Amino acid sequence: MNKLEQARKTIDRVDREIAKLYEQRMDAVRDVLDYKKANNLPIYDGSREAQVLEKHKDFIQNEEYMPYYMEFLKDVMKNSKEYQKSLMSHNVVAYAGVEGAFSHIVAEKLFPNCPKLNVSSFEDVFTAVYEKKAQYGVVPFQNTNSGLVGEVLDLLLEYPVYIRKIADQSIEQCLLGIKGATLKDIEWVYSKDQALAQAKAFLTGLKVQTVAYPNTAMAAQYVASQKDIRKGAIGAKENASLYNLEILASNIQANSQNQTRFLVIGLEPESKGNRFSVCLTTRHESGSLAKIIQIIAEYGLNMESIQSRPIKGKPFEYFFFIEMDGDLSNDNIQACIEKMKLNCEHVKILGTYSLKEDE
Repeated sequence: MNKLEQARKTIDRVDREIAKLYEQRMDAVRDVLDYKKANNLPIYDGSREAQVLEKHKDFIQNEEYMPYYMEFLKDVMKNSKEYQKSLMSHNVVAYAGVEGAFSHIVAEKLFPNCPKLNVSSFEDVFTAVYEKKAQYGVVPFQNTNSGLVGEVLDLLLEYPVYIRKIADQSIEQCLLGIKGATLKDIEWVYSKDQALAQAKAFLTGLKVQTVAYPNTAMAAQYVASQKDIRKGAIGAKENASLYNLEILASNIQANSQNQTRFLVIGLEPESKGNRFSVCLTTRHESGSLAKIIQIIAEYGLNMESIQSRPIKGKPFEYFFFIEMDGDLSNDNIQACIEKMKLNCEHVKILGTYSLKEDE
C-alpha cells in the first residue's frame, strides 16, 4: 500500500467516526430544540455560538489548522440550525390572509390536523417555505373565470420551490353584510380583485362602488369591524359565521362552475405523479417557441396548457409556463426535457403531481 492509499484509508476511517459523532450531535440538537420549544426560546443564540467558537480553539493542537477548523465549526452550527428549523416547520402549512380565506379553507381540507401559519401575501407564503418557517404553502393559481394568478406564476419562477400537489376548490362567492343590513343598504363592496371580477355582473346590477382588498376574508373582517350597513364584502359563506355577518346573497359569481386551482408548494419535489410542469425562456430568434412545441410533440407528450408571462425587469420579454401529462421520472420525458434545455435559454422544472381522473 503506497502513501496515497494509506492516507485515503485513514480518511475513510476518520469519516466513519465523524458520521457516528455527527448522529450523536444531531440527537443532542433535537434535545436542545425540544427544550427551546418548551421554554419559547429562539433557535439562534449568538452569544452561545461565540462561546462555543472561543472554547473550541483549545481543542486544536496544530495552529495551521485553526482557521479551517473555525470555518468547519461554523458550518456545523449552521447545519444544526437548519435542522432545527426543519423540525420547527414540520407539517406547518402557510397561507395568505386570515382565517376564512379560500386558501385557509383549502389548507384545512388538505392538511386537517396540521398547524397553520397565516401570512400577509402570496410572496410571504413562498418566503415562509423557503426560510423553513413552514413545510408547505397553499396558494391559488388559476380560476375558471378570472384566469391565472400572475403573481404566483412569477414567484414559482423566482423561488426554489416545487409544486407538490394541486387541488381544485369550488368557489361560491357570497355578499356579506353586518347584522340587520339588506341588499338595498349596500353602497360599498370590498373584496379581492379576482372576487370582484367574478361578481361583476351582480355588482353592476346593485350599482355599488367596489374597493379591492388583499383577500376575501380580510374584506369580511374589515366590514365586520366597521359596523356600517352600507358596507359589504364578497367572500366564502364560512366568513359569515366567522365574523358574525349576514349572507345577503349567495352564488353571485357569473360562472356557476366557478373553481380555483390551488397549489401546494414545498422545498422538496414529489417523486411520482401523472402530470408535471416547467417554466422556460426561449431564445430570441424566429420560431423558437414553435421549436419547443415541436419537441414536445416529437416525444409524444400531451401539452395540457401553455401560458406566457412578462419577465420582471425585461420589458417585452416573456417566459412560458407549460403543463404536460406524464410521470416526470419517465425516461422519455427526461429525454424531452434535456432536448428542450438545448433549445432554450433557461428551463426550470416546477415539479410533478397527481391529478385525479375525475378532475
